[in-house]
Amino acid sequence: MKKIVALSIALLLTTFLKAQYPGGGGGAPGGKMPSIGHLYGKVLDAKTKEAVEFASVALLWFDKDSAVAGCLVKTNGDFSLDNLSFGAFRLRISFIGYKTIDQKIFMNMQNIDKDLGNIMLEPDQELLKEVVVTEDKATVQMSIDRKVYNVDKDISARGGTGLDAVKNIPSVTVDADGNVSLRNNSVAIYVDGKPTTLTLQQIPSDQIDRVEIITNPSVKFDASTTGGILNVILKRNTKPGYNGVIMGGIGTNDRYNGMASLNIKQGKFNVFGMYNYNTQTNSNDGFTNRENITLPSPNPYTGAIDKFYNQTDTNRMKNTFQFARAGFDYYINNRSTLTISGNYVHGAFNSNDFQHYAYNDIYDHFSSGGDRINSTRTSFQNYTGQINYQHTYPKQGKEFTTSLTLNGGQMNTNYTYTTYQERPALPQIVQTANGSTPSWMYTYQADFVNPINDYTKFETGVRSYMQRSFSTQQTFNKDSVGDLVPFTTLTNNYNITNLTNAAYVNYSSKVFGINYQAGLRFEESYYKGNITNKDISFSYMYPDAKLNKLQYCFFPAVYFSKKLPHNQEIQINFSRKINRPNFFQLMPFVFASDNANIQIGNPQLAPEFLNLGELNYNITWGKINFLTSFYVRYTQAPITNVAYPEASNPNVLVNTYQNGKNRIVEGLDNTLKVTPIKGLDLMANANIFYTTVSYLSGTQLITNNGYSWTGKASASYKFPGNFTLQLNGNYQAPQILPQGTTRIVEYADVTISKNIKQKLTLTLLLSDICNTKRNGTNYSTPDYTQELSRRRESRYIRFTAMWVFGKMDASIFKKMKQQKKEGGDDQSGMGGGF
Repeated sequence: MKKIVALSIALLLTTFLKAQYPGGGGGAPGGKMPSIGHLYGKVLDAKTKEAVEFASVALLWFDKDSAVAGCLVKTNGDFSLDNLSFGAFRLRISFIGYKTIDQKIFMNMQNIDKDLGNIMLEPDQELLKEVVVTEDKATVQMSIDRKVYNVDKDISARGGTGLDAVKNIPSVTVDADGNVSLRNNSVAIYVDGKPTTLTLQQIPSDQIDRVEIITNPSVKFDASTTGGILNVILKRNTKPGYNGVIMGGIGTNDRYNGMASLNIKQGKFNVFGMYNYNTQTNSNDGFTNRENITLPSPNPYTGAIDKFYNQTDTNRMKNTFQFARAGFDYYINNRSTLTISGNYVHGAFNSNDFQHYAYNDIYDHFSSGGDRINSTRTSFQNYTGQINYQHTYPKQGKEFTTSLTLNGGQMNTNYTYTTYQERPALPQIVQTANGSTPSWMYTYQADFVNPINDYTKFETGVRSYMQRSFSTQQTFNKDSVGDLVPFTTLTNNYNITNLTNAAYVNYSSKVFGINYQAGLRFEESYYKGNITNKDISFSYMYPDAKLNKLQYCFFPAVYFSKKLPHNQEIQINFSRKINRPNFFQLMPFVFASDNANIQIGNPQLAPEFLNLGELNYNITWGKINFLTSFYVRYTQAPITNVAYPEASNPNVLVNTYQNGKNRIVEGLDNTLKVTPIKGLDLMANANIFYTTVSYLSGTQLITNNGYSWTGKASASYKFPGNFTLQLNGNYQAPQILPQGTTRIVEYADVTISKNIKQKLTLTLLLSDICNTKRNGTNYSTPDYTQELSRRRESRYIRFTAMWVFGKMDASIFKKMKQQKKEGGDDQSGMGGGF
């Protein structure tokens, strides 16, 4: 805090000096004296003999306080004033916490180049007594409308991906496949306030500054954000000069990562760039145990009725990601900024899966079975370019922003499934496929905010989004002589067009001491998918050409909040949102990853509509912060996952989607944050909820309901010597599904970090200490019961080292050019960042 205050004062003083004499030089008014003098020296602490960086140096006229020249002391203590005229002056050197020095200076022909040597600043003990040291930024900052999770404070996320950055966030859960949920609902991922095609696994955690958790987004955001928003804010640095980070890491089982970033700012330009590489290998295992209840037909091979199905899986997967980002800010004037940036992502998933399966008859005797080997190779690349313009007005808070984002990419997939049937003995079955999906999208958005007075504000904006993708998948089976024969059932070429246009208005004010906000969003949506090789299409449009279904286009939201005495606040809000089915939920062709399960979409799916209400209460009492939220989610025609036995072979389950009747979730989400002593941060979160889901099975209405809860806790303590120890624990109780429940998920991590002189940080992570993390489901239906479990390797050790460097300098390019011209050495040194 001391350095920040001092630096701010010094920068203001230097700005004032340079405003009086452009270029920082000297000379009498009118320019009658030659301006060829040069004055320089070094400023040191009188006790420690270390440089007093960023101290303010001002050259004043001898008989008055008007400034002639000025500068800031460099990180190595040097300062230099040139282009000085002849005459008598006073040199003033000051820095907060030190006694100010005033020294007489004479410049003439005999001392044009004057070296003042080492100037010692004496600490001002009286002033130092008044210095107030503030606490570090907390890991979690809570407010009524959102939580802010500062990723830099979570040392367990270093060297990982965005999934590592969010897994410890209150109310957020991550499953074994990398799917992220907020309060047990699929959540929308935003980057810097805008939707993105990137997944969290594709974003390096060390490039994330913070994550904002918005449980009930306002009308400013898409109406499809039914499960809330995780807004990922990437790191940016706009301090003058240069700064950067170099990081490398290594972990067990082929885990490697490296990252380098650099930011340079001078004058009207701020240039930034980074590159990240991350690779890891995971060993996975799982099992599926099923018991058929209805037995309509015997096994065609043995004549027996197969009642039991058991399968074990062993999988090894290697993931590789590369992420590059570059761009610049151009400060057109004091109130207008243009930003141009781009991202490039490249990656690959390679996996080999070995499955052993067996069917047993009603007497639990082996009936048939075999082995299956799945080999999959997937690669992808993605390009994103964005132009953003921001203009602020003299009125505080009034601004206009607009942006255009273009995104393109391609995914290529190749798989080979080889099946060996042991009993009865059958010829080897080999199926192979090649697929490619190029796609592109654009997003245009414009927002205007106008504060009418201190408590009244008007907001409006528009957004247009369009996505096109073109996918091909050619599938072949090998015949008895080894030739590839086209398999038309699983060969599909399909195109997708997805378009959404939106506009919103939002008005907020205050009445009777209650703050309120009311908004309305209109969204026009169009979706069409074509399977071109089979002449199949499916689509929806809201509203249609006859303006029908207008009720699917309007999405209101209202918020009320009231501040109470003793740092308390209460808020209530309501909103309506929509979740539209995606292509993989709609497409009617079959995908099979094992012998007993097939996946197929449902082209008759309709959107689901969500009505959400929240009552929030927040209190801060000293070093204790408590936030509790009671929420109700009522979903009309929810899109649900269902599975049923195939008509021709009841041993095979058909996994598909259908619109249920409704889903009701009532929950209480509590987060407690305590700092009992200096250096110790404690956080605990518990989300308790009751779920009721109803769906039709034929003509029968089936309802499943019950309680569930999730909990997580973390403790972080800063030891002497800049050591930090952090413990994280997560627990997810079984959660209600339409046809069953999920399995318990529980795990804990421990991390220790050492900071060396604010430049080098070493971090060691032990993930899943007790090796307990496992995902799965338990199904119970009138036709079958099934237990499914999947376990991805989660216990590993990862070590990372991160070096931060930088130098604050408002004229870095000018000085580098001058040094090169003069052949001088760079004495800037490297500091510990900012």
